Amino acid sequence: MDILELTFQLGVFFAIYGFIWFFVDLGFKMLGAGNSRSTIETYFLKTIQYVFLVNVIFLFSIDMNSGHISLLNLYPIIGILTLYFIGKFQKNQNNMMMFSRMGLKMSNSQFNPKYEALVIVIALFAFIGLMFRPDIANNSVALWFKESILDIESTAIIGFVFKVIGFFFLVGLILKTVNAFQYISRMLFERNDRKDSGFDDYEEVS
Repeated sequence: MDILELTFQLGVFFAIYGFIWFFVDLGFKMLGAGNSRSTIETYFLKTIQYVFLVNVIFLFSIDMNSGHISLLNLYPIIGILTLYFIGKFQKNQNNMMMFSRMGLKMSNSQFNPKYEALVIVIALFAFIGLMFRPDIANNSVALWFKESILDIESTAIIGFVFKVIGFFFLVGLILKTVNAFQYISRMLFERNDRKDSGFDDYEEVS
């Protein structure tokens, strides 16, 4: 499977998993009688959400590689997962900035940068840990998520909708990668220009 096809497929899985988790989270809210969650409760549930997400993606990655587990095959998946989590982080951060400009304050239970980063690190380490203990990945919860994702993906209309979302995820990831390379290239070019000029940023010219 090439990198573009892999990115598209993972985009579909991310979208469907998010759709399923919406109802799982709704169930937790109903159990809590609609009470607002504390920051700890919010990020505890988000940790569970992300850990099971990487668990499910790990199961799919084994299927994609015909049951083989190798770092070479899993590196692209780790990279895409990292970019996906960074994208979620940036989206929440932008929402917080937008609320701030409107004079509204976003609750820490909705977005806390430190906790958000910690959850992402835990999720990525969980994925790496599964590479050494793949037997743990075959748990009943992750298998249920996996089967549910495949069932939804195979349906005619809903499956098509999520494939469209997967396509936009692919396009978005390509654009972000291109922008990142352009930014790095521009920074290196400007740095070389400063070196060639013989002056640094803080040197005065009389």
